[in-house]
Amino acid sequence: MRVHLPIRALFAALLLAAAPHVHAQKYPAQTVRIVVPFAAGGATDVIARMIADRLTQRLGQSFVVENRGGASGIVGTQAVQTARPDGYTLLLTGNGPHATNVALFRRLPYDPLKDFEQVSLTGVLPLVLNVHPDTPARSIAEFVQWARANQGKVNYASPGIGTPPHLSMELFAQQHGLMLTHVPYKGSAPAITDLLAGHVPVMFDNVFASIQNIQNGRIRSLAVGSAQRLDSLPSVPTFIESGMAGFEVATWTAMAAPAGTPREIVELLSNQVREIFALPDVRSRLQQQGAVPVTMTPDQTARFVADEIRKWTAVVERAKLPKIDN
Repeated sequence: MRVHLPIRALFAALLLAAAPHVHAQKYPAQTVRIVVPFAAGGATDVIARMIADRLTQRLGQSFVVENRGGASGIVGTQAVQTARPDGYTLLLTGNGPHATNVALFRRLPYDPLKDFEQVSLTGVLPLVLNVHPDTPARSIAEFVQWARANQGKVNYASPGIGTPPHLSMELFAQQHGLMLTHVPYKGSAPAITDLLAGHVPVMFDNVFASIQNIQNGRIRSLAVGSAQRLDSLPSVPTFIESGMAGFEVATWTAMAAPAGTPREIVELLSNQVREIFALPDVRSRLQQQGAVPVTMTPDQTARFVADEIRKWTAVVERAKLPKIDN
């Protein structure tokens, strides 16, 4: 007995040490939920479903998308925050719930960094500055000149207070010393409708929502917030080209998991996402929609999210936007 007890104890210790690796090797052993904290049909939802389809094919288990919109993404985000950290409930989020909400809400019930394991960035959708064709501006310089000559008289639309298009215009106005009047709408679609009708002359929006109207000439895009021109809009210059050094604005999507999810599972998912986004057909599909197929390691994603939180918190504070009570 004295000979066998230490051996048994050593064997048990080895099993415990190997348990996370065994767990990761068996993962996934059942259906995985990917929660999108927005309604179906938007860019985040489209990207989530594309990723889910590919992960299902590659890992041999079903990855299903569940849309849980509400309260600026808080409802769906909390559903993942409180889920078991076992890799079977994931979040496919955006910069609203995962970055700007930190600055906008008085009491946000989660911390995007502390309450989640970051898996990977899952694409960037640059914002474009769109104007109605009757607007007397065909470049950023001309728009700034026109807006300065009409301080306080130029209205701009956005999908709502605190949305990336709203905050991007706040940043733009801050950098140029412009006084613009914000007209918030309940979503991108009604804002674009009024831009097309000429009821508002200008708005920021992501390329995904704008590309068809830009390509058919119903709206004019003055600049795009990416580092380089987009293949889908080759004639639209970047803000950097237009004289605004370092001005990059975009919506982005990212995958995350509840804090405490085994690192092996996080790394597995991150590697899978990067391999999926390297596939030529996936890259082509994203680029046609105006998205940039960017991915990152978990650590890179965490640093990126932290930088975004700092950037947009500064914009919100300079704009003196009132905190939202939830």
